[in-house]
Amino acid sequence: MKSYISAIILFCQNGEKRIVSLEPGVNIITGESKTGKSALLEVIDYCLCSTRYTVPKGKITDFTHLYTIAMFIRDHIIIIARQSWHDGGKMCISRENADFDATTLGLNYFTDKQFCNYKEIQWEIECELGLFISNMVTDENQSGKRASLRNMVSYMFQHQNLMASKFALFYRFSDYYKRKDAIDQFPVFAGMIGQEYYSTLIELNALEAQLRRKERQQKVNIKSTAYVKKSLSPLLCDYYALLGMKLEPTLTAQKMLRLSKELPEFDDAQFFGEAEIVSRYNNLHVQLESLRDEERDIRLRIDRVSSTSEVGGKFTSMLRQVKQQTDSAPVEVSQYICPLCGHDCAEIAEADNELSAATEWLAAELQITEKYTMDFSEDVRKLNDGLRKIEEEIKDTLREINILEKKFMTSKELVSKREKANYAKARIMLYAEMSDTGIFETVDEDIENLKNEIGKLKERLAGYDLPNQLSKAQTFLSNNMNRLSHTLDFEKEYRPINLNFGLFDQTFDLYHHQKGREKIYLYEMGSGANWVSCHIALFLSFLRLFATNKKSPMPLFLFFDQPSQVYFPRGDERTNELPHTDIVAVGKMYKTIFDEIGSIEKDTGILPQILIVDHVDGHALEIRDEFLKHTRYNWTNGMALI
Repeated sequence: MKSYISAIILFCQNGEKRIVSLEPGVNIITGESKTGKSALLEVIDYCLCSTRYTVPKGKITDFTHLYTIAMFIRDHIIIIARQSWHDGGKMCISRENADFDATTLGLNYFTDKQFCNYKEIQWEIECELGLFISNMVTDENQSGKRASLRNMVSYMFQHQNLMASKFALFYRFSDYYKRKDAIDQFPVFAGMIGQEYYSTLIELNALEAQLRRKERQQKVNIKSTAYVKKSLSPLLCDYYALLGMKLEPTLTAQKMLRLSKELPEFDDAQFFGEAEIVSRYNNLHVQLESLRDEERDIRLRIDRVSSTSEVGGKFTSMLRQVKQQTDSAPVEVSQYICPLCGHDCAEIAEADNELSAATEWLAAELQITEKYTMDFSEDVRKLNDGLRKIEEEIKDTLREINILEKKFMTSKELVSKREKANYAKARIMLYAEMSDTGIFETVDEDIENLKNEIGKLKERLAGYDLPNQLSKAQTFLSNNMNRLSHTLDFEKEYRPINLNFGLFDQTFDLYHHQKGREKIYLYEMGSGANWVSCHIALFLSFLRLFATNKKSPMPLFLFFDQPSQVYFPRGDERTNELPHTDIVAVGKMYKTIFDEIGSIEKDTGILPQILIVDHVDGHALEIRDEFLKHTRYNWTNGMALI
């Protein structure tokens, strides 16, 4: 996206103004200290909706009532103005044609303009840039988070105290949350993804949460249907037995509930005899005896295991006592001499060896017995658990037998078969009424539909191939940095330079990875020349990366503040005392910047903008003519911003 700042204008309250005109490409402002060069960065930052007023107090803040920048974006110019902090700090924005000359602006231009809270203007600037990401959260229940213009500035500004720092690379990264946001929003700034990606992600997470709820409900339904089936099955069996019919044994709980509403009616002419109910009664008794046999078997096994565990415990305790006795009298010598005759007593030494062997066997045996004694306790627990289940089944079976006996076989209240059938039917209907709620509301189909929708969304997200895009961008940055390093000033011990940047893993750390050696991070490198070269290489590479993607909303603007300070701390490269090597290094640094900006224009068709403020005036450099060509202002001999 073609974009650059065409002018910076400071208005005094009486209408007097100071203008800094800029062009696409490289813009150099050179001059002495305290002339307002570095303040230009703070002015631009303030006009880009900074929440703080960091313009240096003094002449500039005393003079300025309204800070203004004119920014060319695509095919038009936007005028961004902001009141002094002491005058309210409100902002306004207006749009003009591409041929509008911002240097002709007067204070009266803003008379009819509406000044608003900076947040409103920030949103309008973001829209002008094409930064339309209004919701970056991954959960529909979270409060919305927008991709922000304020996070873009971390990729645009290199302050004087940052330019040659070995501890920091990015503006505003000292704030953890701003750092995290600037990193998280990089794929947006690079044009890799847009709002559709985040909307899809939000929808996906919402559906996955819904799927988890449905699956939990499915598990609850499984337990509920199992309980219904267990309770309703004997009631249906009783009724069908009274009617002389058999119930299908493989019915699901849902079918049982449905069947409960469609029970066959009792017909005196059709249903007669007690064969089926007697058969059911006898079968329950057979089932009861089988369960009791199983109960006895488990109890016997519990007794045996408990007894074995007890014996094992006693045996282990005995072995432990014996071991304590042997441990208290260890063998300390290997040879015994008779105190009377002076001869070697081999028998005692042999006995010692046998004792040592026995002690080792004892330790091994103790370890084995302790292990299996511990295993017995788990066996007993499992058997007891099985016993409880058998006992529960016995109770249920006894309950069914008792009901059959009292209500259908020996009942004095229910004499006729019709009365017995009606009673059984009433029990079924009552239970079905109590259990029906929610059971037929199956979620199986919902789960299947959700899985299909989730699959489609994942496929859509996979189409962005974001991990691969980030990996390619990381390789792009590394390759470009290493290409630029050939003409930047790195110490010999780091050559051949192999710079890498942690984009894919989101560490955003810069390091040199020398073959056969560990990673050397920026803060581990010596020399300010290495530090400033790393900063220049990285941010020129970012500028190229943003320029190569037409979908990127990033303004193609970069501000370098005093890049030559590590070579000329006093700011005068014409002094005869300065080392020739430093002058050469600064010349190469500027030549690298000039060539890279020209190369980006050649490769992308877009000329990015760099604003460099420095003490260097270029007269002692080999590239003097090219330096002067890009110099817009030379604030020396009393010249200054204010």
